[in-house]
Amino acid sequence: MKGMLCALLLFMTSILWAKADLISVGVGVNDIIREKRRSAACRLEYKSHLEWATIRPMLGVSITAKKATYLYGGFGFDWIIAHHLLFSPNFAVGYYQKGDDKDLGFPLEFRSGLEAGWVFHNQMRLGAHFFHISNASLGSKNPGCETLIFFLSIPIARQ
Repeated sequence: MKGMLCALLLFMTSILWAKADLISVGVGVNDIIREKRRSAACRLEYKSHLEWATIRPMLGVSITAKKATYLYGGFGFDWIIAHHLLFSPNFAVGYYQKGDDKDLGFPLEFRSGLEAGWVFHNQMRLGAHFFHISNASLGSKNPGCETLIFFLSIPIARQ
């Protein structure tokens, strides 16, 4: 029992410090699966330097050319293979405002996705992020939306 308690305490307090915060900028295609509804999209995202069991918190905003806005917060699992190859499954929840773009049926939307990319020696990252946004049937309709973003993540120094 003491061993399990110690392991749990170690796990709960195992906040590891990644080397830097990241600011990610990206551009891509919103609603990429449906040809008639596509629009250009851009993203600005902040990933904290804090990491807990490979989980890294993030905050961001996505905006489409048709004025849809998605403000979100969530987390990603940063798995870096052989010091360079990045796979990051991620999840976020946020507020969606449709503008002149697709009506997703509810202002509260959930995002799940996968980032894949390359991590350079200076911690800069270059890659692609594919994600799905859905309201989990909280609204009267739930059409969902898939987006592909090509991104550059730039490390920012901490003081």
